[in-house]
Amino acid sequence: MLKIWRSPVILTGSIMIVSALFLWIGYLFPILYFQETEPGWILTTLIGGILVLGFGFMWSWKERVNVKKRLK
Repeated sequence: MLKIWRSPVILTGSIMIVSALFLWIGYLFPILYFQETEPGWILTTLIGGILVLGFGFMWSWKERVNVKKRLK
């Protein structure tokens, strides 16, 4: 499991999701800097992070399956 988190794609997706959640929390609570953030940008970052993580995990899984096939 630790090898998956070393992948740049998984790391990028995780950073995108964490930043979107951080912005969303800042938007919901009365923090002046985050009040001017538009919800569309937060939602776009969250959806992008989910897509990047999904494709990253799928790519990692497919790579493991191909390695097992080569070993047979």
